[in-house]
Amino acid sequence: MTGQQTNTMPTDAYVGGEPEETDQSVLDSVPISFEMLLLLPSIATLAVLSIIPLVVMIYLSFHEVNFTPVNEVIFLGFGNYTQMAADGNFWNSWRVTLFYVAGSLGLQLGLGILIAVMLHRVSRGENLLTSIIIMPMMIAPVVVGLLWQFLLDPSFGLYTYMLNQVGLFVDQPILANSTSALVSIIIMDTWQWTPLVVLIILARVKSIPQHLYEAASVDGATGITQFRHVTLPLLKPAIAIALLLRSMDLMRYFAKVFITTGGGPSSSTKVIGLYVYERALRFFNLGYGSATGLVLLIVTILMGLMFVETIMGGAGDE
Repeated sequence: MTGQQTNTMPTDAYVGGEPEETDQSVLDSVPISFEMLLLLPSIATLAVLSIIPLVVMIYLSFHEVNFTPVNEVIFLGFGNYTQMAADGNFWNSWRVTLFYVAGSLGLQLGLGILIAVMLHRVSRGENLLTSIIIMPMMIAPVVVGLLWQFLLDPSFGLYTYMLNQVGLFVDQPILANSTSALVSIIIMDTWQWTPLVVLIILARVKSIPQHLYEAASVDGATGITQFRHVTLPLLKPAIAIALLLRSMDLMRYFAKVFITTGGGPSSSTKVIGLYVYERALRFFNLGYGSATGLVLLIVTILMGLMFVETIMGGAGDE
């Protein structure tokens, strides 16, 4: 009796080389990263919310829009821009804005750097002090405007009473004088938004290596010399960010001015943002208001580029 031999062939044998692994996912074949895919919905939403209004504003700036039953739209070409160039109120609003932005930025940046450096030197209670300092920026601008309107009221305002005790503004309210009204809104904005500058500068100060100060001390540098040659140069990126953020906000927002002075007296506090609002949404001149708003947008962009690239020497790229 002979045994039967069975030749078994492996069922998983391949002819030729080893097969290529095909475990590549669908996301790997997409030409953009996974992170960008997650951001696409937000980017698309922001693009729609930004691009469509910008296109409509550019379109309206070349037209005269009349709110009539037939919604008549008349093409003017550069008529709105020609009218803008000859409008004295338009140029006065830019003059007021220049003083407003320059005064606010100077005070906020100077006080912000000073307070941030002092907070960094505090050994105990730094978090508590920081929390107290940033409280004003948590208040809505409208509420800030109402608060300062009460404080500067000629009848019962606390600040008015204190100034009257030293013989100031006895015969004229603070907000009724052109100069003092502009100074008041500058101080008002400085009180609310200096804490933001403090946070930006403080974060940068804390990131400066301590061995730089130790080396400067060995070389005999005093505190002022260390600040001038060590701290201040390394603060340039933070200063650029602070100037950029605050300049854009100062150019656009006008809630506090609208609440306290309404642009008066005699348009002495009518900043460009308030001027655009009045032309477009108070007098319903959407064509002219769109033209002024477009100019405001261009100036804001150019000013931001100037701070980052020219004044700060490109510190924003570091």
